[in-house]
Amino acid sequence: MVNPSAKQDPEALLAAKLASLPTKPGCYLFIDKTGAVVYVGKAKSLRSRVRSYFQESGSDARYFIPILRKIVADLETVVTATEKEAAVLENELVKQHKPRFNVKLRDDKDFLCLKLDTQKEWPMLETVRRPAPDKARYFGPYHSATSARRTLHLVNKHFQLRTCSDAEMASRRRPCLQYQIKRCLAPCVMDVDRALYTEMVRSVALFLEGRHDELTGELTARMRDASRELEFERAAIYRDQLRAVEAVREAQRVVYVKDVDQDVVGLYREGTLVEVEVILVRQGRVTDTLSFSLRNMELPDDEVLGGFLNEYYGVASTTIPDEVLVPVLPDGAEGVAEWLSDRRGRKVTLFVPQRGPRVDLLKMANENAAHAFREKQRSSDDLEARLEELRERLRLPTLPRRIECCDISHLGGGDTVGSIVALLDGQPDKKRYRSFNVKSVADGDDYAAMYEVLARRFRRGKAARPASPPAVADGAESGAAPGASEADASDLPEGDAAEGAPDDAIENEAPDGEAIEADAAEEAVDPVSAGDAPPETEAAQATATAERQAAGSASEAPKSAQSGGAEWDLPDLLVVDGGRGQLQVALSAARDLGLHDLPIVGLAKERETQSGEKLVDRVYLPGQKNGIPLRSTSSALFFLARARDEAHRFANHARKRLGKARRLRSEIEDIPGLGSAVRTALLRELGSLEGVRRATDAQILAVAGVTKRHLSALRKVIPSPEPAPSAAPEEGGGDAEKAPGLTR
Repeated sequence: MVNPSAKQDPEALLAAKLASLPTKPGCYLFIDKTGAVVYVGKAKSLRSRVRSYFQESGSDARYFIPILRKIVADLETVVTATEKEAAVLENELVKQHKPRFNVKLRDDKDFLCLKLDTQKEWPMLETVRRPAPDKARYFGPYHSATSARRTLHLVNKHFQLRTCSDAEMASRRRPCLQYQIKRCLAPCVMDVDRALYTEMVRSVALFLEGRHDELTGELTARMRDASRELEFERAAIYRDQLRAVEAVREAQRVVYVKDVDQDVVGLYREGTLVEVEVILVRQGRVTDTLSFSLRNMELPDDEVLGGFLNEYYGVASTTIPDEVLVPVLPDGAEGVAEWLSDRRGRKVTLFVPQRGPRVDLLKMANENAAHAFREKQRSSDDLEARLEELRERLRLPTLPRRIECCDISHLGGGDTVGSIVALLDGQPDKKRYRSFNVKSVADGDDYAAMYEVLARRFRRGKAARPASPPAVADGAESGAAPGASEADASDLPEGDAAEGAPDDAIENEAPDGEAIEADAAEEAVDPVSAGDAPPETEAAQATATAERQAAGSASEAPKSAQSGGAEWDLPDLLVVDGGRGQLQVALSAARDLGLHDLPIVGLAKERETQSGEKLVDRVYLPGQKNGIPLRSTSSALFFLARARDEAHRFANHARKRLGKARRLRSEIEDIPGLGSAVRTALLRELGSLEGVRRATDAQILAVAGVTKRHLSALRKVIPSPEPAPSAAPEEGGGDAEKAPGLTR
């Protein structure tokens, strides 16, 4: 029984647990003072492994031991029967608790995999991000989306599997273009030999598994058989496939003569920065290399490697080879090997090579890891230099690590949409992408639309700042955006599946499926109407408009900005797509809100004057008449042009989505008081909106879920149908008004 006083002393409680640890295999969890799990590990012997963390030793070079002793307040252990069970349990506990000291690769959804579902009648190869627990075969994950799509393109080009979706295939009535250019057998409409298609599917599987020698032998035999049977068109297909496989093999380096599949894991570290390199060797040839950067790794090498193996091979789509070569064995290596063997269905060996060609392979992996580490460090140094050049050219107060760009897109003056995209250290930061539906300006007025979009953006950025006294400019209070009376709850981040982005956005993509935010609570903004006014007068017009319509203070922050302030922080540099006119509008929107210290520039595209003079891209700065020309090779132009092009792409994408939603929208959706379930029920029962117009009150109330309240809301927009003219009443006739609602 533990001493009651020890219950009040965390150190004594921890010491008591350390003294009672078993010598069996299992998992251990380190917990901090807040109750959060900070590290999960596995051990062949819990007693020796866990106690080693808390024993003073001058030779202990593990990086995170001093930190661990300071923050760990408690520990928990789970005893398992075998080391394999400990490896499986560790993987599950890491996913559940997400400890700060454990290795965490990118989320599985960031990696593309190739899916081949052989259960379908006519299998196809497609890209997916999350492998499902079905009977389909998955290949990957591919660390680069470009690599995955290049492989998919190569397969579709030479192996002639269908590329259309199941729905498209079911509705198709004639072959598509892929059939015409000999890239598909058209099983949707043509009588395709099932045995031939099955051969194609098997060849694709062998190709993606890297079993190129076996595939080459099969394709050669098929080509000869087809030629012998005088089927020269089929023989030509096998010949082209054989050439594609040979081209891939020529690009692969032969490193081992033994017919085994291997993953060679190399590791390089400098302090807490770790680079892991995985070389994929299939049948003696290097087929691919993967590089992973791990930051803030306080763990020793063996635990970094153990955590990496759990994360990397824990993905369902990862191909597990015959051998895994590592520079150092993780604790419980036998259990990890058994876990990998169970996942693969065949024996997997995990070991550190001591002699022979395997040692050379491991040395090559370690050298590749060191090279990748240095290249990434050099890239980071180059980024700093280019950002510093941009800061000097534009005379910015700080390094422009986060750049935002605004662009307006419309179609013939309608469907006006504004976009704001963000770059973080030169890379798209899609969680900060925003799109705005512009509805309160005249059609085709780009200046007014830009003012509205930027005013709403700046108002949220100002609300995200720490509280400060309201700024006063030119004797007028610069509070909320002009005419802003409500929070615009619609301006949300771009989502992956909305992309995923992006798609994506995005990217993704997916990644590129950026969402357009419907403005459910539009401000009554009466923005600057720049029209044909000269650029020099726009700021004055904007200020006058703001003073007329300001109806709030800077303390009236939108709820969206209050709940997620970090995502609305103002950037280090704002770029507007345009010249002096657009720049003046952006400055007016910022100054009307008291944001006098926000760096804003305008980027004008390359154009040709009436005299034939070619003007390169120019950057306009506030208070400067002439723009700064930027050469096409300039590092400063690279960041600005990338932001401008991305803003243009995102604005066009949002406009297309808005136009599509408008075209497919039914008038019944605009009737207040009718929910989605009631609208669906009415259209299902009455067939169409025209059917709703012709329906009588009795027919509408007969629809399940429709009440008199819904009928009243409907009749405010759609009046009751006029009764059909009745026949003249007979002499001494009866009532002329007989149930007009029952007529059809």
